[in-house]
Amino acid sequence: MTKYEFVYILDPSLDEAAANANFDKYMKLVKDQGGEVTHQESWGRKKLAYDIDKKSEGTYFFARLKATAAVVTEVNRQLRYDEHVMRTLIVCDEEWAARNEAAASRRAAGRNRAHAPAAAS
Repeated sequence: MTKYEFVYILDPSLDEAAANANFDKYMKLVKDQGGEVTHQESWGRKKLAYDIDKKSEGTYFFARLKATAAVVTEVNRQLRYDEHVMRTLIVCDEEWAARNEAAASRRAAGRNRAHAPAAAS
């Protein structure tokens, strides 16, 4: 199975409960098709960089998946027919572990520099 990152934006007219139910529907679809959801989170309502269908906000959701290409194809197919979905992005993410380790080491290095004593002049 391949690792994927999945982000999608829902219409802001949906209330929070309906938006979460919509997201859960797609996570259930992934699981029912034999995939695995390794991480999921709601990023909430955010302002869009540009208007989509005359809307300036959207409700964002993010998930990390392990799935076959057939599962991703089916999820994309169903997302296209969902009238509440404004935008989607599913990308292959085989490099996520290395990228997360590099980011963690950069953060740790930044904290160490912040607590280091100032050099005497």
